[in-house]
Amino acid sequence: MLSRGLVLADVGTGVVVIVVAGCVVLVVLLVAVSMRGQQRQRAQRHSETRRDLDQAQERAVQAEHERDIAREGGEHLDPDGRSQADA
Repeated sequence: MLSRGLVLADVGTGVVVIVVAGCVVLVVLLVAVSMRGQQRQRAQRHSETRRDLDQAQERAVQAEHERDIAREGGEHLDPDGRSQADA
């Protein structure tokens, strides 16, 4: 009778160990998936930030180009805004 009780206790202990091990594996998987999702979000934000920076640089270059064109056109004007050829 005592041996039967030990066998049942051993089986119960084995089941508990297996269930705990399964829970640990599930927790580790959930943490890994969560970290992977955060990594993808960071990569996406980095990509968006890089694209925004590139667009800002393109706009700055365009603004400088337009400013240079305006200055070249403005060199031919009198202080009152008339062209020197009209004067």
